[in-house]
Amino acid sequence: MFRKTTVGSEIDSYCGRCKLVLNHVVTAMVEAEPRRVRCLTCQSEHNHRLPSVKKPKAASRSGSKTRSTSKASAISRWQTALATWDGSTTKDYSIYESFNVDEWISHVKFGNGLVIDTPSSDRMITLFESGEKMLMQGKPRK
Repeated sequence: MFRKTTVGSEIDSYCGRCKLVLNHVVTAMVEAEPRRVRCLTCQSEHNHRLPSVKKPKAASRSGSKTRSTSKASAISRWQTALATWDGSTTKDYSIYESFNVDEWISHVKFGNGLVIDTPSSDRMITLFESGEKMLMQGKPRK
């Protein structure tokens, strides 16, 4: 059976400091609902937050198809770009350098990539084997 919640009762609540659902003591109530609680782990007092129940999202067939199609599209785009690559024209990536569309770069983390778009003077979209990444470019040196 359920007990009536009163000030001093222990309840489960989400603690923002601990980032977990833990036992809390009710310190204030409004009508029959707990309003303020104190975490029994870290002793912080905060508003009562109901434990969130994460429901799995129902993936629509078109959404999952689109995702796999876009992944396959990115792989085929990478393979097509790789066929045109000449290793001698690769430039090392630096945030301080500016790059043009169709230039090959070498990134420390992502490897070799092809600049496919420059939406602004300080950003570029680069196609790597792992997918598209937006990188900074043309940052002035101090």
